[in-house]
Amino acid sequence: MPQMSPIMWNIMLMMTTATIMMNLTKLFFMTNLNTNKKKNNKKKSKLNINWKW
Repeated sequence: MPQMSPIMWNIMLMMTTATIMMNLTKLFFMTNLNTNKKKNNKKKSKLNINWKW
């Protein structure tokens, strides 16, 4: 039983890192799509990006 605890911790860490990386990629893709679609609203996009970060 004690051998299962570090394995579970490693699995949880890997899952958390994967979710964080996916969220970052989604944010980057969404910001790029917004900038490409809404070229007129550059100020709003910049404000939103600063607020997210």
